[in-house]
Parts: sequence; C-alpha cells; structure tokens
Amino acid sequence: MRYPGGKFRCFQKLINLIPPHRVYIETHLGGGAVLRNKARAKINIGIDRDPAVIGLFSGQFGPEYQFFTQTAEEFLQAYSFQGDEFVYADPPYWPASRRSVRSPYRYDYTEREHLTLLRILRGLPCPVMVSGYANEAYNRVLRGWKIYEFSGTSHVGARWETVWLNFQPAVVHDTRYLGEGFRQREAIKRKRARWASRFRRQPPAVQQALLNDLAGIFAAPAERAGLRR
Repeated sequence: MRYPGGKFRCFQKLINLIPPHRVYIETHLGGGAVLRNKARAKINIGIDRDPAVIGLFSGQFGPEYQFFTQTAEEFLQAYSFQGDEFVYADPPYWPASRRSVRSPYRYDYTEREHLTLLRILRGLPCPVMVSGYANEAYNRVLRGWKIYEFSGTSHVGARWETVWLNFQPAVVHDTRYLGEGFRQREAIKRKRARWASRFRRQPPAVQQALLNDLAGIFAAPAERAGLRR
C-alpha cells in the first residue's frame, strides 16, 4: 500500500532502530510499512484517524493485532502504559519542512497539533521513535533526544529523513534487516548462515559451552537495553 510519507522504501532502516518490546504501537498507520514488515510483538496496535486506512488493515492480521480509528493524541492519552511498549510516530511532515505547498494528506496536522503530539510523546514512559524532516520545532520540543538521519525519497524527489529517539539504539527487536543497504544485509545473512552451520557441526557439550560464553558477552548490552531485569 502506497501512502503519502509512507516508509515502504526505508522500513529496514527504521526497524534496525527498534528495541525489544512487548507491545508495538504505531500512531499514524498510513501505509503501515513498518508494522507490516517488522517481527510481530505480543500485542501490535495500529492507529489512524482515516477510517479508510483502518478498513484496509482490519481483518488482514491475526488476533495479536488491533486497529483503531482515532487520533494518536486520543489513544496515547487514554492508554495505560506499563513501560514495555514501543511507540513509533510518523505524523504528517511539519508544514514548513515540505517542498510542496499543497498538502498530500487526507488528514493533515496544523503546527499546534504537531506540538501537542510531541509533548504527549515526550511524556511517555517507554521507548519512542518519531519520523519527519529536520526542523527546529521538533528539535526544540524533543531537546535531548537522539537524532538519526538517512537518505530517503518522497513524491517530490530525494530527501533526508530524520528520526528522533528517546533511547540509545543498541539491541534490536528484529535482526532480519541488519546492515546498511541491500548488499550489506545480504553479507550479514551469509555470515550468520556460516556461523550457524559451524555451530551445528559441534558436539552438544561444545554447543553448550559456546552458548554460555555468548550469554556472558551479551549480558552487558542486554542489561543496558532493559532486556535483563
């Protein structure tokens, strides 16, 4: 599904930033490229104020997926957060950051609505990632957040996408897209396959020892990412 501002050409880069979580919440579903392609969480929630969007998603997924026709602000303020959620917000681009004066969205945001959304996101007790184009308004409200930029494309040509994160990317929820670009992703897949093949050829006791060694090495970054409690 193509949608204005959709992430169908860059969802891999975004998924590579997402930390482990129990509940995945995507607040501006649109084409749903990230939700469609990431490894599913225990609970997966898609929100969009456009009923046509929700109509396309409803019934296509299993019981772990829930879809709501309402604004992101309404949902986030009513939801009871436990801290093991991950929120991805991809609202309409900040008006002044667009090249085209005419809005491509069926349901656009005013500057005031953008700022309201950002203040709500800033106060959530869980990891949050926000997509957009670079702009000072977002930088000001999300002061102190990590900023990640990558080259992307839009309906008016090449653009640099910006992502604001309230966490330090480390351990990820879904490892299938590791790597910068197709060639690197394929190289990593081949490396993983070689290592897995070598591991399977080892005696069970050696496999056990290797797993214990790896668990010790992995413990520190896992603790920093909140995986071990």
